[in-house]
Amino acid sequence: MLGASRASSTREYQLLSTTNITSTGTQTYSIPAGVLYVEVEMYGGGGGGGDRGTVGGGKGASSYAGGGGGGGAYLKIKVQSVNLKQNNQLKFTVGAGGAAGDGNGEAAGAGGDGGDTQLIQIQNSSGVSQEGFTNVIAGGGDGGDGGHNSNPIHGGAGGTSTNGDTNTSGSAGSNISNFSTAGGDGGDAGGSDGGAGGDGGVNTFGNQSGDAGTAPGGGGGGTAKGGGNPGAGGNGKVIVKVYG
Repeated sequence: MLGASRASSTREYQLLSTTNITSTGTQTYSIPAGVLYVEVEMYGGGGGGGDRGTVGGGKGASSYAGGGGGGGAYLKIKVQSVNLKQNNQLKFTVGAGGAAGDGNGEAAGAGGDGGDTQLIQIQNSSGVSQEGFTNVIAGGGDGGDGGHNSNPIHGGAGGTSTNGDTNTSGSAGSNISNFSTAGGDGGDAGGSDGGAGGDGGVNTFGNQSGDAGTAPGGGGGGTAKGGGNPGAGGNGKVIVKVYG
């Protein structure tokens, strides 16, 4: 049962432990003894920054900077269930940050989308589901546009979250004009402790690449018009706080 209200009592619940899960893909957390409820915080992966693009060839070629990737969403939920028994497991998917765009000098180098972070189920030690969760998801941010001659060059949309007690969207990556020499900045992840978006590359020697988004969930910065590389998005994260 999600978000169940606490029975009337003078007892103060105690925080027993806090666990950070930063590895991406399918992950599990084993329930310790003495649990009354858990609080789960989740961040989606940030979108990758867009690469610069070149339109046309020869003397008529034009280069364009890339847009910033969107930040991943944040979600917090209280889980209070008869299935929170010792050695049962919470099962998650932790979203990876989106790959940096790679246009190879052509106008096609959009950044990759960040992966969703999802609370899937409570399962026993053998992996058999005891209780499932429906669409409890902190969404990943979208990748930024590769450079092109349309106006504007869009930053990726921020991720959105669903079915948490608290749901906070990530910030969008920066849109830029097709006249911009600098790449778009990545969007910040949702939540007060979410990762910052990476700065877009500026069109000066040695500083043209976009910065990677900070984990958890920051969007990558886009490449400047003159060259360099875009930044990848920051990976997502799960925090499990156990109360007893």
